[in-house]
Amino acid sequence: MEILYLIPGEGMPEDEIKRREDVTNSLARPGTKVTVEEVGKGPLSIESAIEECMSIGPMLERLYQIRKTKRFDAIIIGCAGDPGLRAARELMDVPIIGPAESSYYFACMIADRFSVISPMQAGVASADELVARTREMGLASRLASVEFVEMPITDMWEDDPSMVIKQTTTAIEKAMGKGAGCVVLGCMSMAFRTANTSWDTVGIPVINPLKVALKTAESFVEIGAKHSRITYPAADFEKLAGTVFKQWEGE
Repeated sequence: MEILYLIPGEGMPEDEIKRREDVTNSLARPGTKVTVEEVGKGPLSIESAIEECMSIGPMLERLYQIRKTKRFDAIIIGCAGDPGLRAARELMDVPIIGPAESSYYFACMIADRFSVISPMQAGVASADELVARTREMGLASRLASVEFVEMPITDMWEDDPSMVIKQTTTAIEKAMGKGAGCVVLGCMSMAFRTANTSWDTVGIPVINPLKVALKTAESFVEIGAKHSRITYPAADFEKLAGTVFKQWEGE
């Protein structure tokens, strides 16, 4: 089994990409190989709706190229906002896993209500976009709260995870006070930096979206599940090849 973890955007240091590949492969089951790649075009990190939208086009272009290789059995979108998830599923014939989607549904099997711990949006503690996403998924009544860590995503790439852990622990305490039975880490940089952290003492389960997305991808491949072409109809590839993806034809 070969899985691709595709990071939208560009500019992540090579040593961080390599570290993420090592971490992900350490979590994978025997026989699974995970490749971690950056799209190579787009924003440095996704902390606003503008950056999210600007990341999707380049990611779809990269997926269009990957589609031709038929190399991967499943692909994980490497962002906890799941940018371009629906479009990617229309484009690809292999399972496309969104860390947020898989983790939110997983959380509902663990607790009646969950909270999400998120970075700030454009420097503001705004929960609106995440609340709207859970509403679209039919999970609005299951969301207890959105809590925030007050550090930019790029600061989470530092070797020392202590600040991430400290701020996350504080956010978990706030979530418990609002009735959350578990929490979901709402950022993949947060998820990678705390992949080996034990949360046994915080009082409620902590769901790491890296682990959930990886195990979901492995399960899809193992049981032969694919996304429905009723829900995600295949795009008109002849039209795409002659228009928006014209530059990639022949490669």
